[in-house]
Amino acid sequence: MLTAHKVQTDIIALLAESELCNGITGKVYREGYRPRDSRLEDVVVIFVSGVPAQVESGAVTLNIYVPDITPSNDGVNVEDGRRTSAIEELASIWVKGLTAHRSNYKFTLLRTISTDYDEAIKQHFVVVQLEYEYKGK
Repeated sequence: MLTAHKVQTDIIALLAESELCNGITGKVYREGYRPRDSRLEDVVVIFVSGVPAQVESGAVTLNIYVPDITPSNDGVNVEDGRRTSAIEELASIWVKGLTAHRSNYKFTLLRTISTDYDEAIKQHFVVVQLEYEYKGK
């Protein structure tokens, strides 16, 4: 039987040596562990839901933070569109590579990879929402 931590650990392992993680400046964290003051491009793996059954299934979200920039040096931060676009593309390539021969999971993208904003920390983040089916060993 899967647990939330097991699913997060497995996804973190899939991310570890990926081009996605090699293409960002930060680290990978479970939800709640990213340093609040981080100014790096960090990935946060969030367990959303899980259903125990003969074939276990559920959903996870990856938020990939991208610090905002101040292009006009006027103190007004804006999205670093160049970086969020590049990271969206890296995330898309990573998701396409999540084939059954790489893990015991079958992943499906739940929505288009996009960028959102976290008002509390004034940073944008790329959102990757995945549904999974665990095939077991």
